[in-house]
Amino acid sequence: MGLGDLRPDPVALLGQAAYLQLAWFETATAIAGRASDLTDRETLTRIAAVILQKHHELVDLVTARGADAAEAMRPYTAEVERYRRKLGDTGWHESVLTLHLATGLLDDFFARLGSTVPEQGEHIAAILDREIGHDALVALLRDAVAADRRLTSRLALWGRRLVGDTLLLARAAVATTRTADGRDTTTDDVRVDPVLTELIAAHTRRMDELGLTA
Repeated sequence: MGLGDLRPDPVALLGQAAYLQLAWFETATAIAGRASDLTDRETLTRIAAVILQKHHELVDLVTARGADAAEAMRPYTAEVERYRRKLGDTGWHESVLTLHLATGLLDDFFARLGSTVPEQGEHIAAILDREIGHDALVALLRDAVAADRRLTSRLALWGRRLVGDTLLLARAAVATTRTADGRDTTTDDVRVDPVLTELIAAHTRRMDELGLTA
């Protein structure tokens, strides 16, 4: 039993994944605009460009299926925007940490879910698995913590907070991208929980890499 048994609707999955990438592009651009250091701004601008390219490629896959991209994304805008509002206005370094941790977790999850789509699964997973520049974000955050040790506890607390909301968004995607096939959904948790456990472990490794406590 695995995610392949969930049989997500391809257009629904691609629509939600595409909107998430668009939202992350907006987030990365906003963080870049708030950067006080020109090198950091350049780093974040490059990351935003990669995320936007991922969005465009997912939109192209929606279009290739004969669907309208905007209509495919529209049902998921409210849920994603609620998630973004939950994270709220934060300090600049917390925002950078969010970009690093949440994109990593959600891209991992949607890549796994997308890999189950017949014929296009490998392509979808490859798009979502594409590296956006996480090493550069880690270096930026490490430098910041080294310069101000008070950031350590702040960022550790923030990392622990955001993982819960991010996992809720991932779990909700299982229901919102499900096909209307009449399948018994009571075992969805059995399928999804092991994957979420792996994602939490990956989140912990990312936190450890930064010297933060998950």
